[in-house]
Amino acid sequence: MSDNNLPVPERYTRFDFAGSELIAVFRPEEGMAIPVRLVCERLGLDLANQSKRLRKHPVLRQGLRKDRVPIGERMQEIVVILHKYIPFWLATIDPAQVDDQYRNALILYQTELVDVLATIYLRQSGQTATPQQRQIVQLAEEIRMLLAAQRDQEERLSAAEERITVVEAVIEDLRQYIPVTPAQAEYLLRALKRIGARYERQHQRKIYDLLLARFKAELGVHRYDALPSSAYEQALQWLADRAREYLPDDDEALPPLQERLL
Repeated sequence: MSDNNLPVPERYTRFDFAGSELIAVFRPEEGMAIPVRLVCERLGLDLANQSKRLRKHPVLRQGLRKDRVPIGERMQEIVVILHKYIPFWLATIDPAQVDDQYRNALILYQTELVDVLATIYLRQSGQTATPQQRQIVQLAEEIRMLLAAQRDQEERLSAAEERITVVEAVIEDLRQYIPVTPAQAEYLLRALKRIGARYERQHQRKIYDLLLARFKAELGVHRYDALPSSAYEQALQWLADRAREYLPDDDEALPPLQERLL
């Protein structure tokens, strides 16, 4: 395929899938998309057969796109599948077609999917749900709330500031890529400003801009409030390390973590 027909995507991320690294591309207004080829390689699936199945399937083919993805040292134009279609795609795969090391995990996933679908459709028909099915309903509602919150935030942010959501093999992984809460983002900013202000009072030198630049560079974000929630504890440790570095004798270098109560 040509490498020149599509624009370079604004954003992509790498994550673990089936014990290996995959890459996901952010598509504005559609979310994340993952290369079909890479998923097939990790699971030991035949790429040609799966690609043919996906193109012929009346539902799954709606999730196929072409995009430019960094593979090795090159940007390559390949077929990707939108993240919301991945759970259904996995449900349609014959476990006998995947590598032995992933077969039991796929069987377990598809078995659990039976309960999920039964919970949704049997509840609508008026049948009594089991305790396990009620737990699934509760989890599904939490996931819907997370997705709704993310959509609301994406409406407020520009495309360059939107946070990404990545689905790995199961839908639970969505939570890993939701941005920090407003309270957490406010704490990060207060902590950076507090270290900078107290250092300036002690040493008559401004370091706030340097701290903010280090924070973004070392945590890999373009804005402090764009930090993924999964990296929040890492950010707190980073702040504690910077407090010890710049203010080793100051026990109040950081503000209290009151946002944990929100």
